[in-house]
Amino acid sequence: MNVVRVIRFIRTDAYVRAMTENRVVITEFGTAAYPDPCKNIFSRFFTYFKGIEVTDNCLVNIYPIGEDFYAVTETNYITKVDPDSLETLKKVDLCKYVSVNGVTAHPHTEADGTVYNIGNCFGKNMSLAYNIVKIPPAQKDKSDPFERSQVLVQLPSSERLKPSYIHSFGMTDDHFVFVEQPVKINLLKFLSAWSVRGATYMDCFESNESMGTWFHLATKDPAAYLSSHKFRTSAFNLFHHINAYEDEGFIVVDLCTWKGHDFVYNYLYLANLREEWEEVKRAARRAPQPEVRRYVLPLDIHREEQGKNLVSLSYTTATAVLNKDGTIWLEPEVLFSGPRQAFEFPQINYSLCRGKKYSFAYGLGLNHFIPDRIVKLNVQTKETWVWQEDECYPSEPLFVPAPGATEEDDGRTHTHITM
Repeated sequence: MNVVRVIRFIRTDAYVRAMTENRVVITEFGTAAYPDPCKNIFSRFFTYFKGIEVTDNCLVNIYPIGEDFYAVTETNYITKVDPDSLETLKKVDLCKYVSVNGVTAHPHTEADGTVYNIGNCFGKNMSLAYNIVKIPPAQKDKSDPFERSQVLVQLPSSERLKPSYIHSFGMTDDHFVFVEQPVKINLLKFLSAWSVRGATYMDCFESNESMGTWFHLATKDPAAYLSSHKFRTSAFNLFHHINAYEDEGFIVVDLCTWKGHDFVYNYLYLANLREEWEEVKRAARRAPQPEVRRYVLPLDIHREEQGKNLVSLSYTTATAVLNKDGTIWLEPEVLFSGPRQAFEFPQINYSLCRGKKYSFAYGLGLNHFIPDRIVKLNVQTKETWVWQEDECYPSEPLFVPAPGATEEDDGRTHTHITM
């Protein structure tokens, strides 16, 4: 199998302006815009009142929409690129087509090219909510798929002005799975602190220490929020869903979690990771601890079964117990865990296994936050296979199925190694 690797910076507005002015011009996730040295203090002060300039720095992912490819981040801007030359072609503002303030960088794609994503929005009575949006595949009449985009269903937020941070979501053949975590975006802080004195996205995060974590379900066709299904569990951070599928009336959800409500990003500033190795390890011991977990959500709920485990799947120890208040308390099965050893940035054989019962996931192994291995995990047996070499630091893996492959793990795992 021949592999060609091409690397190029995407010429977004954020990149071009930063390179032109030799400073960070648009505030990024954890880096504030650097003041223009040509402006005096009064000019700088009044520029803060011009409104928030949202970054288009599309550095997280790339995926197809229609017949084109787009680089994405977690804001409302995505950037069309040429998949061969990586030339930057066009900037698209999703707010012009659907009601979202931003979307995740990890959408789901059907075999026909239909794209689904989720983002926060303003719902009823100016409360924050979450919209699941649908972008159709390429049309025979060559019309723009964005023009046909639509909001499928809206999910409620547990806090009116503090939506949860969303990095990914789950999708089975018939349902959407949204995990509402205790890491919150304080909207008032976002609007006031940033627009007046300057701040970053990170400055606007806070943790709700009492809410735990909520799982929300919605059907796909017809699209509807299942308000009667109220699933709750202990607090954890979540960035990446591995997979979700349905089996015998249950939805099985596999996640890369970090225990507790404390935001793990607080420990990932470059200044922290550049410390001596012993200090990095001490910081990792204070941080939320990673686990790969399996949760099982029953779809058929009988009110007379209070206090009983509703999960009857033979191959998992995950439980779901109905409480008197109608909520269902979930306890997970742990698929992978080690002291300060994370399995993150997961990949599966997506075209074959998305929304299906599966066996294998591929991830980047983090040792006290430092990526130093590639891990293959059997989610059924919990067996692992590890690639690791001294002084080699891989990037997140990409699984590419072999042409004509019929077996789930028949393919190659690609990564970029820094030595």
